[in-house]
Amino acid sequence: MLSRLKKDRRYSLITGSALILASWLTDSFLDAAFFSEGTFLQQLLRPQAQELTYRLQTIFFLLVFMACACRKSTKVQEATSALEDSLAKLALEKSRTEAILASVPDAVTVQDRDFRILYQNPQARQFKGERVGQHCYSAYHDRDDVCPGCVVNDCFEDGQPHRHEVTHVIDGQTRHIESAAAPLVDATGAVTAAIELVRDVTERKNRENMLKKQFAAIEASMDGIALLTPAGDYLHLNKAHAEIYGYPSQQELLGQNWKKLYTDEERQRLEPLVFAAFGQGHGWRGEATGLKKDGTLFPQEISLSLLEDGGIICVVRDISERRASEQEIRTLNASLRQQTLDLQANNRELEAFSYSLSHDLRTPLTTVYAAGQALADMYRDLLDETGHCLVDAIHTGCENMEQFIEAMLVLFRVTRTELSCEEVDLGRVADDIIAELRMYDLQRSLDWRNQAGMTAWCDPHLARVLLQNLLGNAWKYTSRNEHTMIEFGQRLCDGKYEFFVRDNGIGFETTDAEQIFKPFRRLRPSSDFPGTGVGLATVFRIVDRHGGAVRAEGEPGKGASFYFTLQGPQHHI
Repeated sequence: MLSRLKKDRRYSLITGSALILASWLTDSFLDAAFFSEGTFLQQLLRPQAQELTYRLQTIFFLLVFMACACRKSTKVQEATSALEDSLAKLALEKSRTEAILASVPDAVTVQDRDFRILYQNPQARQFKGERVGQHCYSAYHDRDDVCPGCVVNDCFEDGQPHRHEVTHVIDGQTRHIESAAAPLVDATGAVTAAIELVRDVTERKNRENMLKKQFAAIEASMDGIALLTPAGDYLHLNKAHAEIYGYPSQQELLGQNWKKLYTDEERQRLEPLVFAAFGQGHGWRGEATGLKKDGTLFPQEISLSLLEDGGIICVVRDISERRASEQEIRTLNASLRQQTLDLQANNRELEAFSYSLSHDLRTPLTTVYAAGQALADMYRDLLDETGHCLVDAIHTGCENMEQFIEAMLVLFRVTRTELSCEEVDLGRVADDIIAELRMYDLQRSLDWRNQAGMTAWCDPHLARVLLQNLLGNAWKYTSRNEHTMIEFGQRLCDGKYEFFVRDNGIGFETTDAEQIFKPFRRLRPSSDFPGTGVGLATVFRIVDRHGGAVRAEGEPGKGASFYFTLQGPQHHI
């Protein structure tokens, strides 16, 4: 600009000098040619005083004119240069603004007071194409008037920035759209236009919703969860964390250091362990003793995780109940050990009793039986009818006692025998037992029903004893029927398969169903139906040892049914 001004001044000086010289020459020529005041050379070099005054006056006016013209030209040049600089700066600022708006990832438009689009950045053009000059509501929303809740309209009404969020379903997906607008004002402060920014905030909303759910889960957790700064101060904690330490409000711990929740001794024990684990880039988990607000101590389990920024996630669980349960378990285990010792002592007593049954009791019983037999043989002719009845009573008592001892030994062996389970065909075992029973009464009319394919996972010896007792009872209590029906089968009951033995014998009262499985409990006198009263007790022990259950159903005069299960692999019908 300075060089241009110098050039213009030099041009003005040359032009002025040329005009002065031309004026001098012209005036000299006119005076010589038309006024006969001398020759041209005289007028040029030595004009008269009056003529010289006129010429100097003309030169003075020319100089003044040239000075004014030069000054005017200078001002025009300066104004033009200033205008060009302003335009250049404005163009540069516009290009910068457009570059900034183009780099914004959101859609940006500028609209005038009539909602006519004045500018679109590339993101806005990608949305609905080039729409400059069109009304915003028709270009973007296919409407004939301003949209309800329009943030640009709100800016025009109060001259303040506004923000609004709406939810749209686009291509079958729910999208969250956020609109923000700010007014553009002129030098007088009047709002002439507005700039609007539109962004898709669906991902942000989804993250916010996820965070809300996570915070809700944290708050609902029974464990105490907290976020601490690298220095150990509380930034956030759930309600459970505060309650574990006896604080009714979470606010009481915010900004506090974790050290106030432990005694000095416990802090000195914990810090080396935790810092050593953190120094290796690992978290730490262990047990500690916490200090509640009221000063009481309680056992706890702690899990600490180190974040990338040095923060700490702390999860605390009060294990007071677990410790109490563990103590109860230890007490129970001690009691069980004592019960085991007592049971072992009882078993030894049972073994001694079994030995007594099999040896000590049988020896005198044999002596009594032999003496009675000798008495009957040696003094048969000397005994009257009463004597013979007494001898028969001795024989019968000895036989009953022998049966009783044998039944007790069977019950004891059932209780003590170690199980050796395998898959047993119960139907075949039942057929063998019925065949043996029929040998005692070949003339009886028998309807024997036995389902095919009934197997069970059980001890084969005990399974035979079980069926011998059940089928033997059915055979015994149907002996007075004209026609005997005995059935062995399997059925589904309450989702489980159970075996059953059913007969059409004398039956029993329903109220006696639970009593008949007790040892020596008989519903009929032995004179009507012989027996020791141990058979069904043996059945109960066998089923119980196999982890099953047994029950009985009956009705007087209509027979009885016995149902049992044997826990373990079975082939079901």
